[in-house]
Order: sequence, then C-alpha cells, then structure tokens
Amino acid sequence: MAAGGTLGVRMETPRKVALLIETSNTYAREVLHGIRAWQREHAGWTIRLSEQGRGDGVPDWLRDWRGDGVIARVENERIARALRRKRLPVVDVSAALPEPVFPRVMTDGAAATQLACEHLRERGFEHFGYCGDARFLWARQRGEYFREQVTRVGKTLYEYEPRGAGVRRPGGDHEVQALARWLAKLPRPAGVLACYDIRGQHVLEACQLADLRVPDEIAVIGIHNDELVCDLCNPPLTSVIPDARRAGYEAA
Repeated sequence: MAAGGTLGVRMETPRKVALLIETSNTYAREVLHGIRAWQREHAGWTIRLSEQGRGDGVPDWLRDWRGDGVIARVENERIARALRRKRLPVVDVSAALPEPVFPRVMTDGAAATQLACEHLRERGFEHFGYCGDARFLWARQRGEYFREQVTRVGKTLYEYEPRGAGVRRPGGDHEVQALARWLAKLPRPAGVLACYDIRGQHVLEACQLADLRVPDEIAVIGIHNDELVCDLCNPPLTSVIPDARRAGYEAA
C-alpha cells in the first residue's frame, strides 16, 4: 500500500422501507416493535414513518418517495391502489380487506376468540354475548368465529345488532343507550366479548347506564390489550393479548 493510502471499505447502502402503520394504538405500536426487533438481528433499514391514526389515508410524501419496500396497514382499497402504483414489494399487517392484495401477516382471529371463550367458560359462564363493529371486516369475522365456538359447546350466542340511523355510529350516546338496552335483556350472568378494546369500553359504559354489575352480572372481554384503554375503563377491562410484535417481526 502506498504511503498515506487507506484500505477502501465498501459500505452497502441501507434499504429504504416505508412503514404505513398508525402510532395511535398499542397493537400497531407492537407491530412496529416487532419490525425493530427484526432490524436488530439483520441489516438495518432506513425507515420512513409518519404519525397517523387508524384508517388515515396514504401520506402525501409517498407519491414522490423512492424506496425499496413498504410494510403497511392496508385498511381500504384506496390505500391498496396507491401502493400498487408504487410497484414495490408490500407486506400488509391488517385484516381489513376481504381478499389479500399483498402478502399478509395478521392476528389469528379464531385463536383470539377461542381464548376469550375458554376464559369465560372456565369462570362458569353459560350465557354469551358479542359486541362487534360493522365497519370492520375483522370485527365481523371475530363474531363469526365466536359464534362457532359458543355453538360448539352447546350454547347460544346473543349478538348486538344496532338498528336505526341514530345508532349506526359506534360510541355515540344513542348507540350506547341501545347497547345498554341490549345488555339488560341478556340472560345473566353473561360473558360478553367485544371485538376490540374501544368497543369493550363502550360495553362497560353501557353496563353502568343499565345499572348492571361487572363482572357479577356481565363480564366483559376485549381484544388487543391496549393498556391505556383498558386502564381507563371502569372497572379495568380484561383483554386478549395478540402477538402483534411477532406479526411485525414476520412482516419484516
């Protein structure tokens, strides 16, 4: 080597990966933790991430972004179309679309509802209810899984089905009042599964409105284990814990 020279080391350019994943709830943040865990074990990426909520549209920066791949919560067809236009590898970490547009890693809804069913049966409940959210495909699917599991053990599932224009928007005052009326008609004691924790909070609020004791008359279980949401409920909400971190790792 000539005096004053240096040995050249070629550094590989990091892959550029966009994460279109909301940061507004525990499930999505756990997915992000899983992606980070994969990165620690493998080559690092240059990450593009912007703060967003569930169901937000595609960020403006994606149109001009030049990268190598995307991990996204593909919540609707509009997002799917925008990602197809990028012509990049995409992995979907949402169960929102009826048919997968991209390779997909998602929570096993059947397993999650099975855990809820077993938990309630172990505590002696013979009557079961389900509170879903018709806006979300995965919520409707969880209701179907829970119905199958309850029916399999010879029980009847009572499903909340909001009717009328005044109760179509989950969580509004009229809707919570309708939910309270439904709960008051259930045979008791009953175990009620909510499709996710926010919906579980609605059920607990409706129990208070209907003067139903929790968990003696109505036991409530959510899904996702969003600690902040669960702790803010009165009483605190029991919730099934999905392995969202594993989902993020597998997607990466």
